[in-house]
Amino acid sequence: MLKSLEFKQYTTKELKPTGWLKNQLAVQANGLSGNLDKMWPSVKDSSWIGGNDDGWERVPYWLDGFIPLAFQLENEDMIGRAKRYINAILDGQQEDGWIAPCPKEARNGYDVWAVFLICKVLVLYADCSGEEEKIHKAVYVALKNLDRHIEGSVLFNWAAARWFECLIPIHWIYQRQPEDWMLDLVQKLQVQGIDYEKLLLIGDMPKGASVGPSLTTLLILQ
Repeated sequence: MLKSLEFKQYTTKELKPTGWLKNQLAVQANGLSGNLDKMWPSVKDSSWIGGNDDGWERVPYWLDGFIPLAFQLENEDMIGRAKRYINAILDGQQEDGWIAPCPKEARNGYDVWAVFLICKVLVLYADCSGEEEKIHKAVYVALKNLDRHIEGSVLFNWAAARWFECLIPIHWIYQRQPEDWMLDLVQKLQVQGIDYEKLLLIGDMPKGASVGPSLTTLLILQ
C-alpha cells in the first residue's frame, strides 16, 4: 500500500497566507484556538503535559490546529507554547515507546485513537519546525509499540472507526526509514478497523455495538 504513495504534503514552509485568509487566521489566534492552553483545564492541566486532567483526545486535537496556526502566522509566542507542549509530551514517552498518558496496567482499556492523533501531531510539528530528528525517533518507537500493542489488544471504539488516521504518521516514517513491519502495521490496522464498504452495505450499527459510533455519526464526521 505505502510503496505506491509518492506524494509529499505541503507544509507551512511552502504555503503562506495573505490578505483575507491571514486576517481570519489572526482572528482564530486571538480567540479560543490560540488561547485554550491558558483557560481550559482539559488543555491547560492535561495529563499529556504532566497535569491531572484529560489524557485522551483534547490536547492532540488542539495541537493539530494550533501548531500550523502558530507557524503560518510566524507567531513566536504561539510557536514557543507549541514547543513546550511537544517537549512535555516527548518527555512523558515511556521507555518501551508508549506515548499516551495512562498507567501501564490501564493500557488495554485505552482507546489508542489518541495515539494515532498524537503521532500525527508530532509529524506535523516536525514539518513545521524542522525539528525532525527527535520527532522521527519518538514516532518510530511509538509506532513500534503500537504494532506490538494491537497484537494483544485489538482496536475498539474510535481507534477502530478512524484507524486510517494512523496512516499519516506511518507514511511519514516510511518515507524516511522504510521497513517491512510498517506495512504489516498498516494491514493490522485495516483488518482490525471498521470496513466502511461492508458497513455501508448493511446500514446502521446494531444497538449496543461497542466497536464505534453509529454509521450516521461516522458519515457526518467524514
